[in-house]
Parts: sequence; C-alpha cells; structure tokens
Amino acid sequence: MKKRDNEESAAQSAIILAGVVIVVAVLAVLFGLQTLVWINAKHWASIDPWLNDTPQPLPASANALPPPPAPLDKKGKPIGPPQLRAYDYEFSPPWPGNSKTVPTDTFVQFRFDSGQVIAFLDPGAQIDVVRQMKTGETTQYNQFSNVFGDQLPNSNYDLYNIVYSASPAKISPSMHSQDAFRDNVLLLWKLSFGFDMQPGIHSVEGGKNRGFEFGDPASGKPVALRLFDEADKQARFIFTVAAGSSGSITQGDIDKVVQSFKLIPVMER
Repeated sequence: MKKRDNEESAAQSAIILAGVVIVVAVLAVLFGLQTLVWINAKHWASIDPWLNDTPQPLPASANALPPPPAPLDKKGKPIGPPQLRAYDYEFSPPWPGNSKTVPTDTFVQFRFDSGQVIAFLDPGAQIDVVRQMKTGETTQYNQFSNVFGDQLPNSNYDLYNIVYSASPAKISPSMHSQDAFRDNVLLLWKLSFGFDMQPGIHSVEGGKNRGFEFGDPASGKPVALRLFDEADKQARFIFTVAAGSSGSITQGDIDKVVQSFKLIPVMER
C-alpha cells in the first residue's frame, strides 16, 4: 500500500510538473518577447533616467500670447532692433541692447551685452532622418516600415515626436508582441537621439515652427531648442548665460525666438 501511495504521489507530481512546464511554455510563447522588452526597458531607464521623460506642454503662463507687432515704417517694414541672421535664417533678438556675432566652423554665437548667449548650430549639418530612411538601404527602410507599418511619419518633426514620446512606462509584459517590438526599437532610437539638456522635455510651437525644448530656463542652466520650420528643416539652439554675468533667460525669451524664426527673404540674402 505504501509503495502504491508513493507511486500515485510521484505520478501526481509529474502531472503537476508537466502542467507547469506547459503553462510556462505557453506564457513564454505569448509573453516572452514582451517580458524581455519590459525588463530591458527598466534596465535602460535605471542607467539613463531621462528615458522616462516625454514631451510635455509648457505651463499656461509660458504659452502667453506674443507681444503685439512692432510699428511699421513707410515701406511696411517693422521698426525695431535688427534681426539676428545666420545660415540663411533670421529671428528677433530676445533681449534689448547690443549683441556680437561670433561665427565658428559648426555654429554661430550671438553674445549680448547683458550676458545672454545664443548658439545657433549649422542647420546644414542636421540630418533629414525621414528622407534618409525612406531613400536609404533596403534593410534600413524595412526596419523603418516594420516599426511604423501603415503609420509611417511624413515629417522629421513627427518622427522625433514619436521617438521622444516613447517611455518604459508604456511597456508591460502583457502587451501585444508587435507593440513590444515597436516600443523596443523606439527606445533604442531615443537612446541614440539622446537628450540635448536636462531636466525635462517640452513641446513648443510658434508661428509656423514647432519643436522641442530641453531643460528649464527657471533653473538657471542652459536650455536647448530643437526646432522644425514650415519646410520641416531642423534647426538647433542653445541658450545660456556667460560666466559671471547677471543676465537671465526666461521662457518668454525662448518663445520669441520660436515665434520669429524664419528664412531670410531671397532678395535680402
């Protein structure tokens, strides 16, 4: 009797173990990829916490209406300080007073007497990512298509918005495997894009321009701006203050650049 009980107990254990193996195998098939992506995303975020940052709208106070337009002269041109110009683009100076233009090989600096500095990076050096992916090698384009399917972004702004909006918080072991694959690739792209400044990412919009702002001007630290004009061409700025200066940068100052940034009319180049 004892021997028979032991045999029955062993048989039951074997059945239970087989059931557990089957359940684990089924879960591995259904949720193995998702779980792996979820674990990797948590690990990446522990190394680079900025991965958790996604574009947020600016506070209502920062989205105040732009100041009224400057008065016009007899020829219909605005009366005010001259526009800041570089690389076939121009924008309004955010601060009054004199400024000095300092060109370099890769960017142009505008240094204001009040201490603020704007570095305008060469737009010609910015990659047209969407165009490159769509016209690049077959492997690259296939990956691009596999990630977005029928929702391929039509502009660089849309692509950056999708990539910057990816977050480990949006990944779970129970999500669809195709969605997990897509989010995994987006997080890898987000890592490769990197952040320009910290803390935080904000979406910005003004005039015919839209883009992303990195950092917080209220912190007193440098702020970066990645802007896309109406033709989807990318421009990048860094706003900072010279060492030892009492100058400061506000959100309104940055908004003025976003609002006024545009191509210089061909006849004036």
